[in-house]
Amino acid sequence: MAPCGTLHGMHSLRELRGRASARLDAYTDTAGLYAFGTYDRAPATRRDMLLPEDILAANLLSLRLTWHDVIPLFAEGNGPHQALLATMNAALQKLAVAAPFETYRDFPTLERALVPLTEANMATEDVTGWTAVTVSKVLHRHLPQIVPIRDSYVRKFYGVPSGQVTLLWERLHDDIRRNLNWLEPLAAGYRTPDGRPLSLLRAADIIIWTNDGASSTQAGGSPAVAALQQLTPTMWDKEGLEVAGWDGFTPLLTLNPAAVPDVPGVYVVVRDCIDEPAFLPDRPYRGPGRQTTSKHFAYRTDQLAARWITESAVLNIGKADVSLRSRLDQYRKYGAGTGASHKGGRSIWQLEDADALLIAWAPAPSGVTGRELERGLIAAFRTAHGARPFANLRD
Repeated sequence: MAPCGTLHGMHSLRELRGRASARLDAYTDTAGLYAFGTYDRAPATRRDMLLPEDILAANLLSLRLTWHDVIPLFAEGNGPHQALLATMNAALQKLAVAAPFETYRDFPTLERALVPLTEANMATEDVTGWTAVTVSKVLHRHLPQIVPIRDSYVRKFYGVPSGQVTLLWERLHDDIRRNLNWLEPLAAGYRTPDGRPLSLLRAADIIIWTNDGASSTQAGGSPAVAALQQLTPTMWDKEGLEVAGWDGFTPLLTLNPAAVPDVPGVYVVVRDCIDEPAFLPDRPYRGPGRQTTSKHFAYRTDQLAARWITESAVLNIGKADVSLRSRLDQYRKYGAGTGASHKGGRSIWQLEDADALLIAWAPAPSGVTGRELERGLIAAFRTAHGARPFANLRD
């Protein structure tokens, strides 16, 4: 079989240009439920030093900060919490005079300007509950022209793995610079609730964050919504899924069940290529030494071809209400012809290259069912591709 072409998971603002104005209109409508009318107002108190209310204001962008995260910053002492607050205040003061993010002609120059922000991010390493995401959402409200908001969906949009803050800055800077010709005049038509110009950095963040319903709720959303926002990839391929936090990516047919968590969750079958597949008329038994085939539960090849989704590496989305380990072991055994308890998603076994298909999984967070995640992920896939995944015959 010829090598498959690879799919990639990095996007550009250019793709969202046609929807950008509508997304900005919706987000900046202060009669709506977005945080624009609250978070995007300039702090009414000190501009050179963070106060407790400035920390808590970051919750308006879906953080979950509590008194445990705030009070220690302002307590007397010289520990990690006080050091973190000091570095954030230093960044606040030094970056107040920085030029707008997009005006730096090259990334090395921008990176040097962002050293105070880098130092604040590094100071979070010794403070439980604080990350570069937290710092960005605290400081951006004071410094919307220079501090990028770090958000999981923006990170996924640019195909940046978790923890690689500098790479996200670089890709965001390059993308905004490449799209200045339309982004700059578009942002110029908007003002913050207190009358200041909307920064290009904030405009880009809003356009990306609201893309394809990623922001279906603001702070206070349900655990299922938060989990779906995290797990939904920007591109339905191996790279996009890895960035979104999925685990596994091991051949399904030779899966070692012990490597799979024994918890509820969701899984995806991945064919990590874009070549057109060859469909087999029968469902072959693929276990060691088995050469037989079966027409039982096999689909016609024309039915398979009609359901094929081009430009998507994800073939099947499934759930495990009790145990991912048990469910995926059933799936594996069915494909090998040693079990008959996983007929759902069986279309994958009629692909000529089914032996190479990968399986990836994600545990369900506390309070969220596998069924909730499965339905939400299938809905997101349908939004992206106009149909269910190849092997999902129903939602």
